[in-house]
Amino acid sequence: MTQLFVITRPALTTGFQLAGVDAYGMDDVESAQELIQKWIGAGEGGLLAIDDGLFARMDEAFLKRLDSAEQLPYIVIPGGKPLGEEASQKSRIAALIHQAIGAHITFKAKDENDE
Repeated sequence: MTQLFVITRPALTTGFQLAGVDAYGMDDVESAQELIQKWIGAGEGGLLAIDDGLFARMDEAFLKRLDSAEQLPYIVIPGGKPLGEEASQKSRIAALIHQAIGAHITFKAKDENDE
């Protein structure tokens, strides 16, 4: 494994590129999936880092193909603010914890009396 590929939001690509990483800015999940599928088909090898906001919206069938692509293992990285209105900071943290340790967590609702 000699390469690192990063798929993240366009605003974050410059920082990765300045660090010498192949970074690709994607606004939509379909474009990201097409690019990754192209790499899988071409037999590209390396480590793939995917923005968590994009990853959360990827198709389950596609993720199964990605999981089976041994030459292209992946990790999910935080990408800043959540993508879409339905995403919240708590749901992003819970998803990252679930992926890391396999346990689903929930957050206690904040009471008006809690400070």
